[in-house]
Amino acid sequence: MGTGHGGVQTGNALRRAGWVGPITLVGAEKHLPYQRPPLSKSCADAEALDDLALFHPAAHYDSVGVDLELGAQVVGIDRDGSEVELHSGRRLAYDHLVLALGSRPRPVPVAGCGLAGVHTLRTLDDARWISARLRTAGSVVLVGGGFIGLELATVAARLGKRVTVVEAAPRLLHGAVTPVTGQFLTERHTAAGVRLRLGEAVDRITGVDGAVRSVLTASGDELSADLVVVCVGAVPNCELARAAGLPVDDGILVDYDLVTADPAISAIGDCARFPYGNRRVRLSSVQNAFDGATHVARRLTSGAGGYAPVPWFWSDQAGVKVQMAGLPTALHGGLGSGPEEQLDVEGDVAGGSFSVHRYVDGRFVGGESVGMPRAHLAMRRRLAAERASAVPLAG
Repeated sequence: MGTGHGGVQTGNALRRAGWVGPITLVGAEKHLPYQRPPLSKSCADAEALDDLALFHPAAHYDSVGVDLELGAQVVGIDRDGSEVELHSGRRLAYDHLVLALGSRPRPVPVAGCGLAGVHTLRTLDDARWISARLRTAGSVVLVGGGFIGLELATVAARLGKRVTVVEAAPRLLHGAVTPVTGQFLTERHTAAGVRLRLGEAVDRITGVDGAVRSVLTASGDELSADLVVVCVGAVPNCELARAAGLPVDDGILVDYDLVTADPAISAIGDCARFPYGNRRVRLSSVQNAFDGATHVARRLTSGAGGYAPVPWFWSDQAGVKVQMAGLPTALHGGLGSGPEEQLDVEGDVAGGSFSVHRYVDGRFVGGESVGMPRAHLAMRRRLAAERASAVPLAG
């Protein structure tokens, strides 16, 4: 279930691994399956957006023998009968069910979020709407200084809009990257004309005749806005799993092979929490969905077990590509809730060509690079060697 990166890769990987049985991808959206990174990185180009986002043309699914059930909302999972029930009343039988349900934008308890001109970004339709609005908007406010907010800020600034990012944390990408990279990006965005309001909360959003007019901050400042995009994170889509009696805790709980409490059901991608070392983590990234799908396909066709991914991410913003390897910094410390990280910086930060290696108790746990792709690949290889020898956490 799911037609994002996890669902599409599961189908492709199963066929490549020799699966000969039927495969059905079920998705609530009517669009052909599409990628999400272009939605924030390329939303300025409305005409090219669909082509940039599309995984495959329709003929691909016919050629590999994957059936698409698009515009099909799943309303229930019958574990005893091994069936999923669609909103239409149809029931689809399964031998093995893969939940690639993704996530949805985190809501914010702020008055005015229902005004015209206030939006979130998750779907292709969202990106189309924002793209159209960017053509006429003069002032754009992004609520949230995470990856999506900063990528949209980059697009809007490039279009010559007056752009403001309001971020409640004291720095950009707080908990996602090190202070070194966060400060570097702060300076890059500022140089591009983006106004940054760090350590600032939104009090309410105001409008005139039902349309957004401004954003009022908790400190009392009023920020003019023709377009507001709320980008404050995402919550996993776990409702179907919970209703089916599967354990859920900020994600569908799975074991070291991405299997839920029901051996006939796996969960992957944004909606799943899986063992990583001595903890369980939930990662929202393309690579996590891809790796999880590949592992499930291998396990179903060959019985291979032991999921030991090397998390890695990337973001295009402020004219640079930031590449990250390992878990986000918040999961290893540095925010007052765990062991402190030690940082080893190499290269020229001011010149935009540097890498930051992160250590906890002398152990390498990941890092970031800007303008140094070889350093990024070396980090991934180093982490892969450590992960390969890791002891799996019991499911």
